[in-house]
Amino acid sequence: MKILIILLSVLLFISCLFASEFDENLQQLLEEDGKAYVKPLVTAYGSNLNSGLYNTADVLKPSILRPIRFGFTFHTMLAMIPSSDKTFEASLVEGNTSTVFGDKGITGYPDGFNVSMLPLFVPQFRFGLPAGNELLVRYLPPLELQDYGDVTFWGVGLKHSIDQYIPLFPINLAVQGAYQSFSVGELVDITSFAVNAHASKSLLMWTLYGGLGYEETTLKAKYDHISDPDPVEFEVKGDNNFRMTAGFRYAILPFIHLNADYTISQYQVITLGLGLSL
Repeated sequence: MKILIILLSVLLFISCLFASEFDENLQQLLEEDGKAYVKPLVTAYGSNLNSGLYNTADVLKPSILRPIRFGFTFHTMLAMIPSSDKTFEASLVEGNTSTVFGDKGITGYPDGFNVSMLPLFVPQFRFGLPAGNELLVRYLPPLELQDYGDVTFWGVGLKHSIDQYIPLFPINLAVQGAYQSFSVGELVDITSFAVNAHASKSLLMWTLYGGLGYEETTLKAKYDHISDPDPVEFEVKGDNNFRMTAGFRYAILPFIHLNADYTISQYQVITLGLGLSL
């Protein structure tokens, strides 16, 4: 609970700071340049959101003796921003200017936030279901952001065991689908969809896992332009597509574990997690 309170406080602080400056920057841009300015943000958020969805292909299996099976993991994701996505070609003047992750914008264009990595913190719950299924839930209570409305985040996914159909198969296999949403009032709404197939093998305290997946991420934005009486509204998709993940999980105790993995996708992502399974 203490970790969750700290997480909510940090998220609210970052959201207030980011939303204010982000909105002011967008107000200088019409639709075409606005899309180019935010597109790397869409890709980065999608890369982070679709990380940490699994750290084993083994599903939580309810039984007569243990009718309720659940787990909780606190994930930290870190997406690396390539230098090529820190600038874009301006449409109104000649030359390249800063994206949301770049440094200084050219005359008439906003600056970026000058960052090379985007972190994300996610609490994740898992619930064992019958027939080799497992429900995944990601959720944070809505946080009120003055002038912009609520900051909301939620996600849901379903994993299904494949190795249950192959007797005595030496590794665990599973497939999974997930949908997630993050929004800041009416300013931005980011949605992401991912499917993956993954495998794992456990030996004593260690579990090695890896998987292949496909992802799509979309951002909808709505804001007032400084010189246009009509609001600017647009939708832009990130460059997210295929991803490949490899990592390991280590059991500190039978029900407490650490995990770490590395994802190769449009943006490379490092994921760390601390969790428990009962």
